[in-house]
Amino acid sequence: MPLIQITFPEETFRAEQEAQLAEEATEALLKLEGMAQNPKARMLTWTYLNKHPKTTGFVGGKPMHKPHYRFDVTVFENTLDDDRKARLTHELTECVLRLEGTDHNVLNAARVWVLFHEVADGNWGGAGQIYHLAELMKMMQS
Repeated sequence: MPLIQITFPEETFRAEQEAQLAEEATEALLKLEGMAQNPKARMLTWTYLNKHPKTTGFVGGKPMHKPHYRFDVTVFENTLDDDRKARLTHELTECVLRLEGTDHNVLNAARVWVLFHEVADGNWGGAGQIYHLAELMKMMQS
């Protein structure tokens, strides 16, 4: 039951591009978790697009001249190892640059940050209860 929050300036993408960004981010994460074909896992994967006014983003104290992106990916602790985190970071960066139509270079890639938030087992609540990873995995398989 991952949570993906994507923050970027408003008017960066058209509505269909925003939907594509959410879909591709979801697909990339579920694939790395081994859950891409699991409809229950997909139903528990939430993605929020957090858009802010263009004038509220600064780099080094100066207004941003190009959009910058922050992906906050929240998962259960130990769900993603370092290799999977690196692969997801690469895939999300590639997705953003492709949707932007910009060159795939280090300067453009540096405008995309991916921050991982790992929730310890027993610290994720929803539907009026606390979720434990082992129980959740059993539910996903049934």
